[in-house]
Amino acid sequence: MGSPSADKFLTCVLKRSENDAIVRVGALILIMLVVPVMAVLLTLDALWIFNTYFADPTEVIELPNFILDHMDDFVGAHMMEYTIGTFILFFLMKAFYDHCKRDHLWMDSLIGYAEEKGRDTAKLKDIREEMKIGRADRIYKVYGVWFVIVGLCCVFQALFISMRDLQPHTAVAVINALIFVMIVQLSYTTGFLIYFINIYDEVQVRFTEEYQSLMSDLLPDLGVMVDNIKEIKMVPYMVITILTLGLLSLFSMFWAVHTLNIHIKNQWDYEEKLMRIIAKREKAIRVEVVEDTDDSLKGLARRMMRS
Repeated sequence: MGSPSADKFLTCVLKRSENDAIVRVGALILIMLVVPVMAVLLTLDALWIFNTYFADPTEVIELPNFILDHMDDFVGAHMMEYTIGTFILFFLMKAFYDHCKRDHLWMDSLIGYAEEKGRDTAKLKDIREEMKIGRADRIYKVYGVWFVIVGLCCVFQALFISMRDLQPHTAVAVINALIFVMIVQLSYTTGFLIYFINIYDEVQVRFTEEYQSLMSDLLPDLGVMVDNIKEIKMVPYMVITILTLGLLSLFSMFWAVHTLNIHIKNQWDYEEKLMRIIAKREKAIRVEVVEDTDDSLKGLARRMMRS
């Protein structure tokens, strides 16, 4: 479009699907499968604990002999469910981090365009600095390593350890440990996503408000990004999560994903309008994708594939 920063912004918009593929149908199906599987296993586990430690002999809830005879199989089911859940959490955290990286590039290109037009962008840069993504980067990498470890443990167990050798109490202990770790990890991830999606959306809305104020004479019809995400108060959410022993996070994960999708849709709607306005302003006549400047191994691989 004749402006390096405008071209950078255009490329960011055209390639947005590379970083904004937050949740695909397959991931939602996996989440929907994990929740009922965990609910069934939790119910069976609760019945076992009640019968073993709390129930009066006359009040024991009889479990089918099939369950008692296959308690070791329930351990295997928990391990499978935990492996799937670990992958889902890794996938969601990486997707969130990739989107945040795009947000930084998105803001940088718009700041550069404003600077090319001689505007003071100090406030825009201050707003951009509020969107820190280092923590999301570290978490998704840790989750990736943890998923590999869990997967290797499952393979090792399948090859070398027989679940048939487990005593019922040992099986229950393993199941409880897996449930505890999964609930803690899921609660933390859900809380993290809900909290930071709200923060980043608010930051981006303020960025577009400042950008409109700064560029109103050049881009008079710009407007601001829609802010229609319902904020969740984290303190009550954490209290309820603790009171429900983390079970709330099984369902609030859907809310986190839904909120993130709303944020992305609002951003896409805004940037499409902005792209057309800038293209009209710069009298653009064709679309040309700017060459990839990513110096990482992944960026190098992309350039080699195109050559």
